[in-house]
Amino acid sequence: MKIWLTMKGLLTVIQSLWDELDRKYNTKEQGLEKYSVSKFKRYQIVEDRSIAEQTNEIINLEHALADAEMKLPEKFFVMSIVDKFLKSWKNFGMTLKHQKGRLSLDDLMIAISIEKEHKNQTHKVPVEHHPRANLIVGKQKVNKVGHWAKVCPNKKAETGQATVNMVVGGASTSGATEG
Repeated sequence: MKIWLTMKGLLTVIQSLWDELDRKYNTKEQGLEKYSVSKFKRYQIVEDRSIAEQTNEIINLEHALADAEMKLPEKFFVMSIVDKFLKSWKNFGMTLKHQKGRLSLDDLMIAISIEKEHKNQTHKVPVEHHPRANLIVGKQKVNKVGHWAKVCPNKKAETGQATVNMVVGGASTSGATEG
């Protein structure tokens, strides 16, 4: 019986030491907290994925911070998302920053979906332009009937500039290049 009481007391002491060490050095929880903060700060929005999808990922990171008892103020969080926008969305972000009144997370998500729809509607497919050029290697100096340029004796002696007429997308330009 004495052995049982001694073992029970020893187990109680061991359990209390374990609980105290776990509370003090709970590296799993602390590591996740630090990792969540780092991941939130380093998160970058990329061009090849939907901005709404990436914004939802940022919101999930914020929820992980809130679970670790590090809840961000909503205004700070919303402006952090706006600051992570791509260069192509910077004008939209500046517009959001200069709005009067408080911008909530719901307002931001609605504004993002509207802007995304607007960008999809106004996104124009680039028209392919096939430049055409006519190379003129000199002028015909002899305006006689029956004169053939390929047998002209003056053709080889002529060194000048070639003229290029280029048509790109309906506009015509002309310039001189050395020939």
